[in-house]
Amino acid sequence: MRHFRSVILSEAKNLYYDGGDPSLHKTPIRAAFFLTVIVITMLFGAHRATARSEIEMELSAAYQFGEHVTFTGRLVSPIQIQKASIFIHDTTQVVTHVQPVTFDQNGVSVFRFDTRRNVLRPFTTILWRYELTLPDGSVLQSATASIRYDDDRFAWQTLETDALRVHWYNSDGDFGVSALNAAQTGLQNIRGFFAPILSPPVDVFIYANESDLRGALYGAEAWVAGHADSAAGVITVTIEPGAEQGILMEQRIPHELMHVMLHRRVGAGYRNLPAWLSEGMAMLAEAYPNPNYAILLRDAAARDALIPIRDLCDSFSPRIDSAFLAYAESRSFTDYLRGLYGADGLLSLANAYANGVTCERGTERAFGVSLAKLERDWRVAALGQSGVASTLGDVVPYLILLCLVVFFPLVGIVNAMRKKGDRHAPERYAGRK
Repeated sequence: MRHFRSVILSEAKNLYYDGGDPSLHKTPIRAAFFLTVIVITMLFGAHRATARSEIEMELSAAYQFGEHVTFTGRLVSPIQIQKASIFIHDTTQVVTHVQPVTFDQNGVSVFRFDTRRNVLRPFTTILWRYELTLPDGSVLQSATASIRYDDDRFAWQTLETDALRVHWYNSDGDFGVSALNAAQTGLQNIRGFFAPILSPPVDVFIYANESDLRGALYGAEAWVAGHADSAAGVITVTIEPGAEQGILMEQRIPHELMHVMLHRRVGAGYRNLPAWLSEGMAMLAEAYPNPNYAILLRDAAARDALIPIRDLCDSFSPRIDSAFLAYAESRSFTDYLRGLYGADGLLSLANAYANGVTCERGTERAFGVSLAKLERDWRVAALGQSGVASTLGDVVPYLILLCLVVFFPLVGIVNAMRKKGDRHAPERYAGRK
């Protein structure tokens, strides 16, 4: 069939040839014949594809949070199967897992999916389906089913508005009101950068302690106090009830909310944003910036221990001290850019990165200035570092190259000229004493 179709397509291309050789022109009858064959072939192939593409199955799933999801499929009618696979799609991480499965004599397949090894995030919607290959090689596909992987370890309370849903446990209703107010404050701060997209609503799940959050964010770094599944519109944060809960709410909830809204604003290219920009903008949305950032930055600048911005493009270090400095630098550098180019400039920069520009070229696309120069200027203006020392650090490689190309050859020429001059000088002899 493949060879037959290739011949037909080859002839179809010749039907529209407009060259000068009369032998290459096709008669209307021949043209009509080949076009008819193409249409019949395509319709026949489409009939075969649709007639054998679906199979009726009963699909169900159940889970033990933090451990596994068990998928069950039952064939409504018996059928001989050569091999079978299950396709599990994680909508949050845009990942599809394909695993082989077997059906017993009753036409039932049971597959257990390890959520720890596969790092399944809480409150994720999972899609799954089956593909069955028959002895004759044809492939049948089941319908697609879905299940939401909620953290059911707690009795969640909920308070909501049109754009926000706040969920918490282990506290009274006033706690939920305060959290919702913090989220609304975050939205107001985000409006200083761009108009947030408020549909669908964002879910904010608040854990009472770090241990509970660790049980939900399996594999996350020990210092993580919040996480945003931006594509799903789900935020998880730790807010311990107590005297500091209001400040923590107005730091952490707006921070994660900015991640969600920035993703909605720039689209799927959000994942291309450098870490320093996405985290920097998220920190600028916080109502109360961490006062320790300024202290840490001054100390690192004095010791010449700042992390180069280009090293903060992909991700931050898992070490808490390096990560803390990375966050501090990201906030300060992003705030510096906002001062130069405004909130609209930051959004233009984010869109440039979302369109696939590399980390070091993004500022050139948006502002016409290199990332290296902006970093030098930021260090001088915001941190008081010496502009001369910073500039020398950047030009050292060029100075070395200049020495190799110009200085050392020049020294060699001078030495050669001296030797040439010495040959014409009078000879000297060692006299007797």
